[in-house]
Amino acid sequence: MEPKQWARVRQAGAHGLRRGAWYAVVNASKPTIVFLDVNRRNVAMDRSLLDIQPAVPSKWSVVALPERQPPRRSDWVDLEATYGVCPQCRARANLAAGAADARCEHCGGQFAIDWDHPC
Repeated sequence: MEPKQWARVRQAGAHGLRRGAWYAVVNASKPTIVFLDVNRRNVAMDRSLLDIQPAVPSKWSVVALPERQPPRRSDWVDLEATYGVCPQCRARANLAAGAADARCEHCGGQFAIDWDHPC
């Protein structure tokens, strides 16, 4: 059995996945397509659009939006152009610039911030 892998989208697009959120890989045996578990549904994604890692993510994902892109939902209006996604519960939060880690207000977890690999 293939070891569990995790994937997230690299950039915004019409794929319907949340930027910065990690999804369990269901099947990565095809050369160009990866199947992800998205809310208990298998979703096919082009492998070239994904970051894939072999372990459960343990750092905040950093999402950097283009300056002209407004928030899509009213509950995101307090988010800055660069924000984080919690690796445990997928909550979004503003991150202090240059901070090494942050506590998630939603789940209470304390995690390092992955500034080196924004998506």
